[in-house]
Amino acid sequence: MKKLTALIAVLLLACTFVFADVAVKDLGDGTAEVTFFYGNPRASEVVIAGSWTDWQNAAEPMTKTDKGWEYTKVFSHDDELKYKFISDGNWTPDINAPDSVDDGFGGKNGLVEVGVLAAIEAAKATGDTSALEALSAGKSGLRFGTYTQVILSSDFLTRSLEDPTVTGFETDKVSLTAKSYWKLSGNILNNTPVFIEIKAFDGTNDLYRVNPTGGVDVEAVDGVKNMFTGLLFHPFSWMNGGLPELGHFKVGVDTAYVNLETAYKWAKPSKREAILWTTVKDGDANDGYFQFTNGSAIQNFGDISLDVGIVPNKTLGKLGLRSWANVGYADQVYVDVQWDAKSNATEQTVDTFFDDFEGDIIFGAKWSDFGVDLKAQMLTALGSKEVKDALGYKVAAGYSQDIFGVNASFGSYQPNVSMLYGDNGNLSAGDSVIEAKPWTAPLDGLKLGVDFSLKTTYEFKFDEKNNMDFKPWVNLNLEPLAGLNATADLYAKMALDANAEEDAFSFNEFGLKYAMTEVSDIIPAFSVNYTLNLGDVKSLHSVFANLSTAPGINVDLGFLLRLMASDADQAEIDKNALFGFFLGANYKLAALKDAKLFGDVVFNMDPFDGDKVDNEKIDQFAGKARFRLGLTWDF
Repeated sequence: MKKLTALIAVLLLACTFVFADVAVKDLGDGTAEVTFFYGNPRASEVVIAGSWTDWQNAAEPMTKTDKGWEYTKVFSHDDELKYKFISDGNWTPDINAPDSVDDGFGGKNGLVEVGVLAAIEAAKATGDTSALEALSAGKSGLRFGTYTQVILSSDFLTRSLEDPTVTGFETDKVSLTAKSYWKLSGNILNNTPVFIEIKAFDGTNDLYRVNPTGGVDVEAVDGVKNMFTGLLFHPFSWMNGGLPELGHFKVGVDTAYVNLETAYKWAKPSKREAILWTTVKDGDANDGYFQFTNGSAIQNFGDISLDVGIVPNKTLGKLGLRSWANVGYADQVYVDVQWDAKSNATEQTVDTFFDDFEGDIIFGAKWSDFGVDLKAQMLTALGSKEVKDALGYKVAAGYSQDIFGVNASFGSYQPNVSMLYGDNGNLSAGDSVIEAKPWTAPLDGLKLGVDFSLKTTYEFKFDEKNNMDFKPWVNLNLEPLAGLNATADLYAKMALDANAEEDAFSFNEFGLKYAMTEVSDIIPAFSVNYTLNLGDVKSLHSVFANLSTAPGINVDLGFLLRLMASDADQAEIDKNALFGFFLGANYKLAALKDAKLFGDVVFNMDPFDGDKVDNEKIDQFAGKARFRLGLTWDF
């Protein structure tokens, strides 16, 4: 009987993998070919971002098929892959993934344990039910993950703080920065998911520091002595500046008819992307919430889908409530409504909640077929007191075929429009906004288009505001065009203020990226980015390059020129740091569970965010230099 039960469980598990969006083919040499599938053929561009791509920093394109998008790559049996799709710029979880883990931001990452899936395929082929039983049992329990980073850095001044025309090289401080967040996720009991994150430590300790007047606040001898004392006698509290603390706490119970979830502190609620807007963003849970959603038995009725939720919560000291209902038909038509409220009552109790409360109600609808997407959403205040000028709405249409597509939208937002729990960056309060994004792909490997927006007042007073932005762009895939395993992307950003009496038109930014794979045995891939940013008195010319090497060392290097306009005053010229550069490298240490060893040197610029390059930080760190050496674990 026990073997029969195990066989049934194993067959159900195997069927799950058959119908999942991931297929595994064992290659017999300790590796397996893994194929991911994303079933939305209407999407115009899809990439996969995961733990092996450094997430979006090196996300890899998927290949379009008749039924959707595919991506295939060979991995080791030891690899444990976390991933999401990015469809037309939107992060999308794989709802059919073989397994999933909490991403720490209110959503789920797909999880593929390559060795487990390969073993299942082998056991299915041989009929080894005992092996499958062991694999099935191994999927329960908690998984441990961590983001831990330790950085030793030395900062230097490259010019005088009092007189920027005086240059030099002087040590400013030496610091040890360490952070470690421990994550436990999985099922503590059947259908009882939990996500716990503990801040073990997160802080910076100076080993040497000079104050702005030139005096030494922390002598090197004292800093090193304090470091060894702290690490030897009380390492966690020394690195954290206090005791470890529970950060995220989330636990739930899933049943056939209702799913329950409660979370506290930094834990994130489930993010809602409703039609056009993010109506629930991944903010902190604060004092907590208690979420009720419909279970799997009442989510689908033939072609009809149903998503219903109600979430009492306490945020920033106030009781609140968010609720929604979404009904879909045949994956083509959706209707969505969400009502949110937050109590302003003096006595914050359930019986006084509605005595004084603010709220909003959001309606939306979507229709998709024949390559056409139509969407509409409306928002207004709905509370115990009237709020004037609080209406916002947006309509959007999209059409896409192989060689042509366009997305267009119109939105109008009164000055007091706001969402209680949503991302108000989606709304442009006080404005009306028209957007159009046509594109065409006339040749295999060539795609070009322009992103256009016009912004005026919500009352359409063009004489008060009439601002236009233009972003023409071109994407080139040089394999079908020139037989090269390379891509080239370029864009420009321009603006027009139709009401300006002078300097109405501005050319703000230009960018060009060239990337190539299968370059040589030593350098399998590289990319180069050039960006020009034009300001009122200064232009920035930056070049960023990334090289992947056969031994597994990734190299980032680049430079920056800050050029002053002819009408810049002398004080601005004196403060300008003309030239900056950076050089960094990282390498994964398999023996330390793929810890990333990294180091970098920066001068008059610092585009690094830990072990990653952030192109948005190019004009920071003028007058300074830094050397960093660190280790990162992220699993």
